[in-house]
Amino acid sequence: MVRPRVSNPDLDLYQSGTLVRLVGVNTGYGASTVLFGVDFEARVGEVALVTGPAAAGKTTLTHLLRLALPPRSGRTVILGVDVARAGPDVRAEVKRRIGYIAEDPVFVEHWSAFDNIAMPLRMGGRRARDYHDDVRELVDFVGIGEAADLPVQQLSGAERRRTAIARALASKPQLILADDPTANMSPADGRRVARLLAEMRRVGAGVVICSQDESLAECAQMRRWRIDHGRVTQVDEAAPQAEAEVE
Repeated sequence: MVRPRVSNPDLDLYQSGTLVRLVGVNTGYGASTVLFGVDFEARVGEVALVTGPAAAGKTTLTHLLRLALPPRSGRTVILGVDVARAGPDVRAEVKRRIGYIAEDPVFVEHWSAFDNIAMPLRMGGRRARDYHDDVRELVDFVGIGEAADLPVQQLSGAERRRTAIARALASKPQLILADDPTANMSPADGRRVARLLAEMRRVGAGVVICSQDESLAECAQMRRWRIDHGRVTQVDEAAPQAEAEVE
């Protein structure tokens, strides 16, 4: 006898293309609440750009989405999992499907960019001969060229950021989170980085970029959100536009 399928609304939501849904979420640190009643959504094949001033709550939102900070109330559904109800093994599996680019990425400075990019694959048990071509493909994609064989401590700021993007993409994540990825970069380098991130929607990933730079919305088709004093509002729906090639 075939048993009827047990309905799982969170999984159904994920299978329909919604990677993140926050409903009335509050969170913070210690006795301080930083995010208030947040409603937010990210979908497969889309880029969500969350802009706001310094100390608005952007980094806190990123930490919530990467499961580094638990919600205090509301519903936080990420990759089909209700985070508040999930056990540690399930949360760990969700984390493995998320790529994260910190505002100030940390590397093993004396390792080459190539080896830093390969780190998630090595930690996952893959052998160098099995991941070498995949990492070289990422090196070409982010455009760091021969710099990939240099120690990270010798790279420029833009090259370090591109290396961080490649490392975040190495495990082929379904959700990519970038916390102020263009901070302290020239406008031209910042636009290139934003376009690199936006390109990932073409392979079915969802991308969330948190930034102070509202001009990033001009780099690609994005759904725009605004965060201020811990409250998030949707600015508009993503509008189709011509996009420049990634340089």
